Amino acid sequence: MTRWNSACLAAFVLVGVEMSVARAQSPTKPEESKPSQKARPSDEAAPKSGDAKKPMPSLIEKLPDYSGDLSHRSFLLGDWGGKRTELAEKGILFDLGVTQGVQGNAHGGKNTKDAVEYEGSYDLTLKFDTARMGLWPGGLLTLRGETWFGNDMHRHVGSIMAVNADDLFPVPGDSGETTLSEFYFAQALSEKFVLVMGKMDLSKSMDQNAFACNEKTQFMNFGLRANPVLMPFGPYTTMAAAAVYMPTKWLTIATGINDNDPDGAVTMTGFNTAFHGRNWYSVGQEYDFTIKPWEKEGHQRLGWAWTSRDLNVLDPDNRIALPTLGTFALIGRGPLGRLARLTGASRLLGEPDTVADDWVVYYNFDQFVFTEADDPTQGIGLFGRVGYSSGKANPIEQFYSFGVGGKGVVPERDNDTCGLGYYNVNLSDDLPAILGVHSEQGVELFYNIEVTPWFHLTPDLQFIVNPGGGFQDRDVAVVYGVRGQMSF
Repeated sequence: MTRWNSACLAAFVLVGVEMSVARAQSPTKPEESKPSQKARPSDEAAPKSGDAKKPMPSLIEKLPDYSGDLSHRSFLLGDWGGKRTELAEKGILFDLGVTQGVQGNAHGGKNTKDAVEYEGSYDLTLKFDTARMGLWPGGLLTLRGETWFGNDMHRHVGSIMAVNADDLFPVPGDSGETTLSEFYFAQALSEKFVLVMGKMDLSKSMDQNAFACNEKTQFMNFGLRANPVLMPFGPYTTMAAAAVYMPTKWLTIATGINDNDPDGAVTMTGFNTAFHGRNWYSVGQEYDFTIKPWEKEGHQRLGWAWTSRDLNVLDPDNRIALPTLGTFALIGRGPLGRLARLTGASRLLGEPDTVADDWVVYYNFDQFVFTEADDPTQGIGLFGRVGYSSGKANPIEQFYSFGVGGKGVVPERDNDTCGLGYYNVNLSDDLPAILGVHSEQGVELFYNIEVTPWFHLTPDLQFIVNPGGGFQDRDVAVVYGVRGQMSF
């Protein structure tokens, strides 16, 4: 991967609280990668023979291949008689993805009666490449809309970590809501420096990992998709900006800032609330080291973040399901905590304690340990995450996960992926003893089958120990499921 490519990739994925640089070698297919994962001066943008005009460097190195018959092409709708390729060559790219899943709770958790649910989501992305449009080099405008539908599994499992991360976005529990979740602009100023700004989906920006990141093609459980200690430092989608600097081929330093006002929402543009009023924001920095022990690709990431936001003590993010006692909600500290009854108007009897600011540190790695001689993207690798917060505002004080991932491990199945992972969530000791919560653990196994290049089917099995952190002594939850992902 070239210096320009790596820098632009980092600019895309590192936005907001602590942005991170995705790996150069990914177990996903190239067409599933973000546009900035192919970001360097490109021969694809070169003029035809006889045109002496020097090509503009593009942030999209290689255009998708829309051609092929129904069983071999990467996109179900194909090339539209050549029009889709023609539009892409002129800098306008369109992508539609549909993800659907069925999950059931076979044992334990909150309940197993009628505990089978269907859900799904649509993702529509438009990209405008300024280089291919003939405007200026190194610019890329991205807009992404999404819709979630169906019913989530949390009401049956009762776990702190969602057993399907796709259920959390764009609007948890609001089936049929369509949102414009992202509209951002990336501009490469040189091969070493890139800027990104706009409204971005931080769930696809923080703490990326080659083997445990994508909820559509890899693990389904949120505990193996992200680091939950980071959640209070950035909303799901928010106004943000990032700068990425690559002093060497093996080091990327990324710095980001994002609005952290809870009044902002995925259904709002963000312009009327970003960095206004209470002036709540988060800043963060990540150091990404590319290493190649035994000539195998790997990354080591160290990051930190700090927020100026006034956080309610031990108040969970809506992406983290902390148990409550019936109609009571927890606010404040102490051996029992202060409990406040919620009325129909959500009025709290009492005021929660607050923390003026907070911080978090984290570590992340992915490392191939075996690869095929003729294809370094196929093989087996290890991954892991560690996160530590102050425990003052964040109910999750410590988190760690690790596992193994692979691509093409079955002969003649080069594009199949698989993974086995474990996570552990340690809750704050300041949570009330009356809740009886302490930690939650989970194990997940999946195998992603490429039925055709445009359709992937993923059987999945999860075991959740102490679902809800030990709340009500729930038995081990056994969650089965299957996910289908289609690219149009």
